[in-house]
Amino acid sequence: MKRRTFLGSGAAVTACLAGCSANPVDSDESDDGTLAVATYGSFVDAPSDSPGAWIKEEFDARHDATLEWHTPDQGINYYIERHNSDVEIEPDLYLGFGPHELVRVDRNTDGELFGQWDESRFEHLADVDEQFYFDPQDRTIPVDSSYCALVYDGRTVPEPETLEDLLDPAYEGRIALANPQGATTGLLFLLWTIDEFGEEGYLEYWQGLLENDVRILDSWADVYTQFEEGEAPVIVSYSNDRVYAKRAGSDLEKHRVAMPNGEAYASIEGMARFAEGTNDGPAHQFADFVLSPEVQAVIAERNVTGPVNTEATPPEVYREFAREPDEPVFFGYDALAEGLPGWIEDWSDAVAGGR
Repeated sequence: MKRRTFLGSGAAVTACLAGCSANPVDSDESDDGTLAVATYGSFVDAPSDSPGAWIKEEFDARHDATLEWHTPDQGINYYIERHNSDVEIEPDLYLGFGPHELVRVDRNTDGELFGQWDESRFEHLADVDEQFYFDPQDRTIPVDSSYCALVYDGRTVPEPETLEDLLDPAYEGRIALANPQGATTGLLFLLWTIDEFGEEGYLEYWQGLLENDVRILDSWADVYTQFEEGEAPVIVSYSNDRVYAKRAGSDLEKHRVAMPNGEAYASIEGMARFAEGTNDGPAHQFADFVLSPEVQAVIAERNVTGPVNTEATPPEVYREFAREPDEPVFFGYDALAEGLPGWIEDWSDAVAGGR
C-alpha cells in the first residue's frame, strides 16, 4: 500500500515516511455469516444524519454476510484496553479513526492491535487519492475527509474572521466546543490553536477563551445539541455543516461556516483490520464496498464528509454547500507522535484543571 501524508505544504505538515511494517493478519477464515465492524457512535446514530443504517442495508443485500455495528462509548480506547488485557476483540475491523487515534493505539499497545490488508482483494483501492494516507506502517486505508471549522448562527452573531475574534466580548458565553481530552473536534481545534499560536502561546489563548466564558462540553453531540437549541450560537464543528442543514430544510442563515484567516483543520478518517480478525473475506469485501464510488457519495452526504475515492461524485447538495479552506492546517503522524502527549497534558493542567 502506498504511504503518503495529507497535504503538501504548511509548517505543521509532517511526512509519514517511517519504514516499519505491521504484521499481516492471519488469513484463516472463520466466517459465521456475521461481520462485526466497530466505529464511533455518530457514524451510526448522529443528532444530524448518519450513513450507518444505509451501509448495513446495502452491504447485507449485496454480500453473503450480515453487517453488525459495534459502537462502544470509549471508542478505540475500548479495544486498546481489551488488547492489553488479552481479552477477545469481537469486531474484524475499526472504521473511523484519525491520525491522533492511531498514535494513541501505537503508544498504548505493542503495535499489534491492527494488521495489514491484502491489496489484491480490492477493486477500488487504486482510486483512493494518495494525499489521504496517514499511516507510516500501511495498516490504515483512508475512508473520508473533512475540515474542523467554526459554525455560527448568522442571525445572532457576527462572523469570526480570526481565532482572536473569539476572545471578543461579542462572543462572551456564546461559544461551545468539545473537550480535547476525549472528543475529536475539540482535539482538532486544540491542534489548530497550537499551529496558530505556537507551543509558547496556545495556552494563553485558551485562558482567554475561558475568560470569555467558553463552554467545554463532553462531546461533539452535546455541543451540536446546544447549537440546535439556540444555547450556543458559535461552535467548533465541521465545514460541511450546511450540507446537513440544506438536506434537513434548516435555515441556512443559522448554519453559517467560518474559516478564520481562510484556515480550517483537516480531518481524515481511516479503517484498519484488527490483528485478531478471522473473517478475512467479508472484511475485505466490506472495505472495498466502503471505497466504491457509490458508497463514498452516500458517506459524503450522510456523514457530511468528503470522499477519498477520486472516481466518486458527491451529490449536488454536497458540491454546492461543502466548503474547503484556502489554507488547510494538519499535523502528520510523526509530529503527533512526538508532541501530542505533552500538548494534551499541558492543556489539561492549564485549562481543564482550572475550570
